[in-house]
Amino acid sequence: MIRWEKKGLILNTAKEDFTHASHPSMIQIDNDKYLLAFSSRKNKQSHIFLSHAEVKGDKINIISENKLALSPSKPGYFDSEGLLNCCFVKNLGKFYIYYSGWQNIQIGLWHCDTGRAIADPENLTAKREFEGPVMGRDKNNPIFAAATSVHVDQNGIWKTWYNSGLSWEKRDDKWHAKYGIHYATSEDGIDWKCKPGLIIPIKDKYEHSFGRPSVVYWDNFYHMWFAHRGTKNYTTYRIGYANSEDGINWVRNDKKSGINISDSGWDSESICYPYLFEHKGKKFMLYCGNNYGETGFGYAVGKND
Repeated sequence: MIRWEKKGLILNTAKEDFTHASHPSMIQIDNDKYLLAFSSRKNKQSHIFLSHAEVKGDKINIISENKLALSPSKPGYFDSEGLLNCCFVKNLGKFYIYYSGWQNIQIGLWHCDTGRAIADPENLTAKREFEGPVMGRDKNNPIFAAATSVHVDQNGIWKTWYNSGLSWEKRDDKWHAKYGIHYATSEDGIDWKCKPGLIIPIKDKYEHSFGRPSVVYWDNFYHMWFAHRGTKNYTTYRIGYANSEDGINWVRNDKKSGINISDSGWDSESICYPYLFEHKGKKFMLYCGNNYGETGFGYAVGKND
């Protein structure tokens, strides 16, 4: 079990006229220098920012400006009303950003499908590869498909652990989404073959949402941390945990997540949207705090118990 030692807030917003700093991810450029991506909102629409960060010892510091890299697309497109950063993948010298494109379809209902962009890590820019999604609604994913964690294995097979919508339910004159974690593979990271069904069980009748699963392969096991919400006693996000020998069949044990809300401060009501990485033998978790990242994102360092 890993116990996560919280190190504090990194960022609470991109710029003065933006709110939130959510869905952070980092990937190594060279030595201690990293590329950092996150989403920030303007007029209630998320944009993706890039910056440079430095990781030394137990510390993560942003060392550049936060530069706007991707904004909502043209009206009617899958990402016309917001972009949520999901993850980085480095493959054959290219830095890919997977993101969820947001589109409202009527009051209270939305789609959230997956786009891909190529980042320039030095100039802090990014360009969409396609105007449409690389994973989206289809026969296996009738509501939405958001690829939140993507890996390329040693055989060149792309794998994703993604969120797919299960249902919409109207309660108290409001629509409520139910969605869970699924698995798919690809030969190129663009066209995906989906495995039917949930790979992480929904706990009970109260649980309904899983936010941004993040998967790593550490110590000959796959490990997944994910946000989940919906209990009898509270409605805000907590971070859960599961592990697997093959990345497909998972054992869920939220007691081993190693992290919970704080007694006070920016992450005292909710913790969500984890992103895991390792640097020079140290394990790091980026995560968001209260109100879906309105208070920003911080990090924790793993300590083995």
